[in-house]
Amino acid sequence: MNVRVTSQTQSANAVFFLRQQAGEAAKYQDQLSSGLKVKAASDNPAAFAAVSQSLAISKRTGTYQQTITDATADLNSGVSSLVDAGQVVGKAKQLAISAANSGNDTAEYEAYATEVDSLIDQMLDIANRTNDGRYLFGGTADGAKPFRIDTRTPGGRPATIAYDGAAERASGRIGPSQTVDTKFVGSQVFQATGADVFAELIALRDDLRNTTLPPGTKAKAISARIGTLEAAQKQLGSVTGEQSAALAGMEALQERLVDLKLNADSRVTDLASTDIAEAVVKLKEQEAAYQATLGVTSRLLQPSLLDFIR
Repeated sequence: MNVRVTSQTQSANAVFFLRQQAGEAAKYQDQLSSGLKVKAASDNPAAFAAVSQSLAISKRTGTYQQTITDATADLNSGVSSLVDAGQVVGKAKQLAISAANSGNDTAEYEAYATEVDSLIDQMLDIANRTNDGRYLFGGTADGAKPFRIDTRTPGGRPATIAYDGAAERASGRIGPSQTVDTKFVGSQVFQATGADVFAELIALRDDLRNTTLPPGTKAKAISARIGTLEAAQKQLGSVTGEQSAALAGMEALQERLVDLKLNADSRVTDLASTDIAEAVVKLKEQEAAYQATLGVTSRLLQPSLLDFIR
């Protein structure tokens, strides 16, 4: 049986091969221009699935890294603030120790009280500190100042301090099932039961200015404040330790995340990135094949007398 190949069949076959070769050439041109050889599942189903998984890991890890960076900034600012607060309480203790001497006169007590007034103002500033415009000790309500003077003495000095922040700590996710507290509840830090920093400073100041107490009784009252100030200082130190431990944990985690992201990115590069040398060779091969097919096709499709007879 003879199979007759017409010029129409030849033309169709030629066009098919030309389109196929042009498509292959375009594919390698795209790989060279984009730097990627796998951009869709059709390019390489297995590699595309692996690339997609690695990209997801890289993106998720990058998000965790950024959260750790932000949390580290908050906690570093928090620790610094708590250290400053501890130093303020330490100064108040030294003043109390000095003022407990029953030999002080009214002017000396007033001088001590004035220094404590300054320490109260400093403590209020510390408790209302911010990082990147967000309050460190307002819990989840970090957009508004957490502490304010609620009432004042007849002389206009702070008498009570109110907390307007949230009752829950702000936190950030730093792993699939791991979070870190970043902004603490100010009332638990500065106004803990039995360790209220503001109340103790204000009480010390008021004892210093109390002119109704006999010298011996006044000295004992001031001396008693030393123990309560130590309790407040201990509370600040406890929170400082908690935040410092969180910082140490995040530092170690950040190192692991850097390695994890690097491995994911490297896998994406290995699977999806174009091998430039290989792509150039393939492109040249396709271009040469295209030109050869084009030359053969032009000769085959030249009209002749035999074509008309057929």
